[in-house]
Amino acid sequence: MTSARITYAIILFGAAIWCSALLLAPVFAASTGLPGVIGAVIYQFFHPICHQLSERSFQLFGHPLAVCARCSSIYFGFLAGTLLYPAVRTISVPRYPSRIILLAAIMPMLVDVAAALAGMHEVTTVSRLISGATFGLVAPFFILPAAIEAAQQTFSPVPSTPLSEPEKGFPNA
Repeated sequence: MTSARITYAIILFGAAIWCSALLLAPVFAASTGLPGVIGAVIYQFFHPICHQLSERSFQLFGHPLAVCARCSSIYFGFLAGTLLYPAVRTISVPRYPSRIILLAAIMPMLVDVAAALAGMHEVTTVSRLISGATFGLVAPFFILPAAIEAAQQTFSPVPSTPLSEPEKGFPNA
């Protein structure tokens, strides 16, 4: 298995674990005893990452997911984009899309928040879902090539310098 495929697999596995934790928090929180404690630990883990406002979150078994609707949409969009990546790009050849695509993916979130702050519209769960998922779906197409390229540079054999070649620079410096 190449370093590119291993890197892809690690990122896919990490995204799947991350998204599973978002869903497991309310599942465990709906239980008592040890599962309830585990749910509380998961919520606490995600607390520094998201405001976790219940009214801005998707609900499961009467409990909010571990992060808000926009963050959940970003993370599940990222997982979907990561799953989609091999169908659109060759894993072993890192290629970045145009930065305009990244800007276009961020714009729905910026417009949603800015328009709400200006009093032009009310931010809804649907607007959070669409704006977050749009960015999340596009993000892997920038993150995966960077990670794959870094892994290839890190783990590729470094050409050795022959011992007979004279040293460059100042001798005895």
